[in-house]
Amino acid sequence: MAAFALSDGQRETLRALCDTVISRLSEEEVAETLRIPLADVDPEHVKAFCKTRGSDLGVPEAVEAALATHLPADIQRELSILLTAMGTRLGMLVLTGFASSFAALTPEQREQAVTGLRTSAISTKRKAFMSLKSLIALKTMGLDWSKTNPLNHGKEASSIWAALGYEGPAPHAEIEALTKAAGREEFVYTMLNSTISKDTTLTFDVVIVGSGCGGSVVAAQMAQAGKRVLVLDKGPYFKRRDMSSVEGEAFDKMYDRGGLITSEDTGISILSGSCFGGGSTINWACSLRTQDHVKKEWATEYGMPMFADGTFDAALDAVCSRLHVTIDGVVHNGSNSVLLKGCEKLGYEVDTAPQNLADVSWWQGGGFVSCGDRYGNKQTATETWLKDAALAQTPAQFADRCEVESVLHKGGVAQGVKAHIVGADGVTKYSLVVNAPIVVVSCGSIQSPALLLRSKIPDPHKQIGKNLRLHPVTGATGVMPKDHEPVRSWQGAPMTTVSNVVAAGPDNDMYGSKLECPIVHPGITSALMPWKSGAEFKKRMLNYPSTAAIIVLTRDKYGGEVRIDKNGVARVYYKVGDHLVRSLLQGLEKALRLFEAAGAEQIVLPQFDEPVILPPLSDPKGREKVLERIIKETQDIKFPLYKVPLFSAHQMGTCRMGTDRRASVVKPTCEAWECSGLYVIDASCFPTSSGTNPMITTYGIAYMAAQGLVQRQASSLPSRY
Repeated sequence: MAAFALSDGQRETLRALCDTVISRLSEEEVAETLRIPLADVDPEHVKAFCKTRGSDLGVPEAVEAALATHLPADIQRELSILLTAMGTRLGMLVLTGFASSFAALTPEQREQAVTGLRTSAISTKRKAFMSLKSLIALKTMGLDWSKTNPLNHGKEASSIWAALGYEGPAPHAEIEALTKAAGREEFVYTMLNSTISKDTTLTFDVVIVGSGCGGSVVAAQMAQAGKRVLVLDKGPYFKRRDMSSVEGEAFDKMYDRGGLITSEDTGISILSGSCFGGGSTINWACSLRTQDHVKKEWATEYGMPMFADGTFDAALDAVCSRLHVTIDGVVHNGSNSVLLKGCEKLGYEVDTAPQNLADVSWWQGGGFVSCGDRYGNKQTATETWLKDAALAQTPAQFADRCEVESVLHKGGVAQGVKAHIVGADGVTKYSLVVNAPIVVVSCGSIQSPALLLRSKIPDPHKQIGKNLRLHPVTGATGVMPKDHEPVRSWQGAPMTTVSNVVAAGPDNDMYGSKLECPIVHPGITSALMPWKSGAEFKKRMLNYPSTAAIIVLTRDKYGGEVRIDKNGVARVYYKVGDHLVRSLLQGLEKALRLFEAAGAEQIVLPQFDEPVILPPLSDPKGREKVLERIIKETQDIKFPLYKVPLFSAHQMGTCRMGTDRRASVVKPTCEAWECSGLYVIDASCFPTSSGTNPMITTYGIAYMAAQGLVQRQASSLPSRY
């Protein structure tokens, strides 16, 4: 298949789109922008920010590279057709009403044309706008342009970031000095790839596909039991110095499909890790244990008593101890402090969230954990379980950049895996067959079912890929007054607070929402920021240092599905139902009330083109009136497709465990019903959504399953439920 590339005409259109979303402001607009009071920001950086266009930075090239690298062929074709149409008079007439190519329009006409797509009653037009605007904004604000933007003010400084008060990641030398002083020496892994220079067949006792929260624990337990273990991961292995902590680079290199996975039918953005260490490498440190009502539900409704008889609790204790999970001494950053203040004022339930950190005091690099932790502070799989596996008496072996095509099986028995691996030269791919009587699939809830489907694992009841849960998320941001202490939400550990004020849900069935604080770097902030015009967009981004964010994370009751296309690529389908909408709205109402109570002067919601301006604190009745109005309007607008974005960082349930083979994929031991020796051990085996960040639950299930597997191997007992 030929590599994807845009034509010259398509590139001209893309360049014009980039320069419309990220436009050069007029002298009048620059002067108006400079009148905005900004603390500790050099006005010369603000001028450069205002005058910089997307094409000045190389954003069109970065967008094209992302499309070529991360998107399936059919989506590439769709975007190619769109760019081609926007390069013709007829196409533009149909799409926007302008009988001219997009690039030939004046800047004012381009904004009108883009606004027409954004506000269209036709969802496919809104989809086109949202997809391109989000990617353009992410590449503009999320990458380090300090050495390439010709309009930068001064040397070695990105005026894009400096205007936002964002200092970016710390230099490697500074971090290495800190980690050395803290005694956090890095453990360096050796990858099997260095021995591969031809098509290869290997034999192990256990082969594990995936190195995240599930696979890492199994690797440690099996290696310590004396088994020869090989761990494969399709993503690359990053040493600390290999990570840049630049947001846009992290998305490209450490997230599945560059962070561009969306549900096919509803456009929900889905983030999942794709690097050595899996999701643990790029997730946050929020370490919430499985809730009692969830354990009870899994024990009683799904027939698995180990979740309520103390067995699972013992597993949670063990993993939390190894991960250094603690609540003592946790320091809250700006956003979390806003959430705490609002909850305390309103009397909402709020708790400090435990963290899996070696040091929970103020952590300089804490806000960059979604880009990989160069400080060695977060206790990821690479800092804990994979290290245990590597140091076992029978050391586990590891391979990165190894994409498993299928599980080998015959007569209902697993035999190993077939893969392609990047060899010793770092470029050439070779065929790799690993023969092993135990195959553990730990690829996450998107890729695990895809692997099973590609492998044609027997599935008489059509359960593989079903029951997908996403913990769909919406959110809002609040701009705090200029006399408020700067929020700087990218600094310090994220998500150190959680409110369960609406956890019971609109139907009081414990399928409700949690209120939490996310990491908000400039790229993701700009991707989600409502866009009305180039000038308005830049003005809103200048509020970034004063902006606090609250997300509404729902425990979804009803599921979607993962399927594979004709090329074996995972595709996600997920309907947004009434229960989910009511739960999201219930949580969003509380988030808006929290911002008002904490003293916000503006509230930004994707439902509205303009920020909502709240009256001053001296006018409480006026603030209450505006608050009630926007709550009512938000509930009326809801979440229109491709207008109000929803996203997910938690995927669960697509290889559900259970005692009824007609309604599950694996047994309570995590062994597949229809293929002995094949285990699925990750969040895909959750019976339902967990309602909390699933990291600790996944680790706990993996520990419990691995302990059982070790015991059965020692006694040669079959897997039973």
